[in-house]
Amino acid sequence: MPRPAAYAPDRFIAIVGEIVGSEWSPPSVPNWPVNFTRTAADRALTVYPDRKNSRIIFTTASLAAPNRRCHAKYTPDLAGHDDIDSWLADGDLDAVADALGVVARRLIDQPLPDPVTPHPDPVGRELEQLAKHAQELARLTAQFAAGLIRGEPVTEAASRITHLAQLTEQSATRVDELRGPATASTAGRL
Repeated sequence: MPRPAAYAPDRFIAIVGEIVGSEWSPPSVPNWPVNFTRTAADRALTVYPDRKNSRIIFTTASLAAPNRRCHAKYTPDLAGHDDIDSWLADGDLDAVADALGVVARRLIDQPLPDPVTPHPDPVGRELEQLAKHAQELARLTAQFAAGLIRGEPVTEAASRITHLAQLTEQSATRVDELRGPATASTAGRL
């Protein structure tokens, strides 16, 4: 059954528009997700309902690099409402405007994370990870052996070694996959 027109984000757009002010351009079409933009600051603010968890998700991102983003959430009291959509449709949004404002302002004022530059060499990235695992595995194994000698409990250390060994195996498998099949001249050589 289609939702009535009251479920459109018009009311929510008005509340968020008051929070962010006239520096932010409201969405041209009132649909979820709601997108406000501020070109001068290279920012976009996206707001949408998370229906699974009955909360509102706020995301701010760079217009030029949308993968640089930060998230926040607001979980309203849905008492008297069936779900987040019915709360958005006929809940008292004015009563929570201050709380929504705190969430939105903190998110907007938060600096965006630095862009992540991809590793130029995927095999090199995996080899770095594999080397870190091997170093940590050697350290944990030495601690385990020392605990055995001193008669200390070693169950937790053994569990950590097992987990790290599994991660090491996964990294090693990924390195082998990226390298491709071994040639006859390198097979069996240490």
